[in-house]
Amino acid sequence: MTVIPSCPACVIHDDDVFRRSLIATLDQKHFTVSFPADGDDAVKLLEGRSFSVVLVGVNLVQEKGLRALAYLRDHRDRAKCGVIILGDPNPELRTYAPWVDETLLKPVDPAYVADRARTYCNC
Repeated sequence: MTVIPSCPACVIHDDDVFRRSLIATLDQKHFTVSFPADGDDAVKLLEGRSFSVVLVGVNLVQEKGLRALAYLRDHRDRAKCGVIILGDPNPELRTYAPWVDETLLKPVDPAYVADRARTYCNC
């Protein structure tokens, strides 16, 4: 039996149902998942830990996830992680943060997100 190494991932998302489903899927696919409660906790977590991939839920209308994205943008050289935006269909989303590695529009299957996240694992 092949053992898949754990991959550290951070999920920053305010949709509780989707977040729980994504975390469960990531857990099944051998990720070690951290999930901060809000934007301030997200920044603190990103400052103190290293992740292979960060998944950020973004809502441009309500400005959700933007603080975490700003931190990741400003600390790209130190963070050295894959960044995936998970966002509602919005024409501005794809151009809002052109430096991110991927933008996945919702609705999106958590298993697909986990498969995409695996590509950034440094394990």
